[in-house]
Amino acid sequence: MKKEKSSSILLLVLLFIAGVAFVAAMIWFFDHSPAVRNIFSGDAGEAMGEVTPGSPASLAARTRMAAWVSMLIFSVITALQILAFGIGFTVVRGIRNSAGSVQNKLKQLDNAGIFFDVPLYVGLFGTVSAFLVMTFSPQSSRLIAYSSTLIGIVFSLLLKLTMEYPFRKSLLSEGEEK
Repeated sequence: MKKEKSSSILLLVLLFIAGVAFVAAMIWFFDHSPAVRNIFSGDAGEAMGEVTPGSPASLAARTRMAAWVSMLIFSVITALQILAFGIGFTVVRGIRNSAGSVQNKLKQLDNAGIFFDVPLYVGLFGTVSAFLVMTFSPQSSRLIAYSSTLIGIVFSLLLKLTMEYPFRKSLLSEGEEK
């Protein structure tokens, strides 16, 4: 039991580190790749000019700042999605490895249903965050809203199809045999 708990904690720590690494990589790519920067700000650099030091009020500087904030929100939400997926995985694995009857495990699985929906809630949080960004950057706010919702749906569906459904099916089959 102690080994299982330590492996679950290790998995969550590794996923947290992967999320932080993803955010750091996105920041690096935003600063060093015009292609990534254009995803969040649009390809308006030529029209607005370059960001010049000492002129934070210029249109180019404000657009770049809005794009940076959008990229950061997108990256953090994606990292939270990865962590939410890992938590759901860990919860199901914990129930699977726990001692107890089939009925007890089914009740635990029903009780743990919220963990399969957490990616959807994180996606909804991303959508609401996108509305806050919409004032400054309509293009990147749509990117945040659509991608966070899509990632939330995909991760939640993956948890349900690859973890919950097969485990529930095996428990029900096991319960019929007894």
